[in-house]
Amino acid sequence: MLSLYASLSSSETRKVTMRDPGLSEAIRAAGGVSELARQLGISQPSVSNWLRVPAERVVSVENATGIHRAVLRPDLYGAKGIDIGEDAGVQMRIVGLAGWSGSGKTTLITKLIPRLIARGVKVSTLKHAHHGFDLDQPGKDSFFHRAAGASEVVISSAKRWAILHELRDESEWDLRNLVAKMSPVDLVLVEGFKRDAFPKLEIHRAANNKPLIHPEDPHIVAIATDVSLPQVRVPVIDLNDVEAIADLLLECAVPVHSAQATASTTSR
Repeated sequence: MLSLYASLSSSETRKVTMRDPGLSEAIRAAGGVSELARQLGISQPSVSNWLRVPAERVVSVENATGIHRAVLRPDLYGAKGIDIGEDAGVQMRIVGLAGWSGSGKTTLITKLIPRLIARGVKVSTLKHAHHGFDLDQPGKDSFFHRAAGASEVVISSAKRWAILHELRDESEWDLRNLVAKMSPVDLVLVEGFKRDAFPKLEIHRAANNKPLIHPEDPHIVAIATDVSLPQVRVPVIDLNDVEAIADLLLECAVPVHSAQATASTTSR
């Protein structure tokens, strides 16, 4: 019997031997490259050129083949990551959006979330508030509970629930501890925590008339802007190209345990 490689060209042989085990498993489960491409609704050459399952396609491939995402991309969802919540197979990843007030971070995030969800990526967000804030309203029962000294107040309805946690004499929580309190998702978009060490996309708008944060922050991995920046040493992407920005965020996101908090939580 001829071996598999006997019927392949040298370039095809190299491609097969270079394929990530997770991708090879998915191809076998689907019944071949062309069948996997058909199930994903993309062209066969696109899948043929993969060396591993792209981050933005992991959920779709999992749904199409039944192969768990931890097998498809153990570097993203494998056992080496910390376990958060009940789903031990999910290694939550984070990536930040940094920029001066008025640069358009919130506007961009609200455009990114539905695009990422459409790709099968489950998304949550985490934002640091620079000033005291309160989600409760004076005069409400929950407000009186906290004022009386309750450590936490849980408010629940048929639509949503929330926990109001009073720090009182506790230190402010760091990024990793906050994410550990969140339900398991694929990606957490973080706004703020600028002194913590994790990948961030800088949002820079010319009309804002503010200086770049890069290169002062060494964790800026790219800049999304509406102007040309030939002097910078990181990739520059069109601020209006939301799909390209989504690609970059998925590529640059890291497991939450990789983020390093600074000793001080002030000036975040």
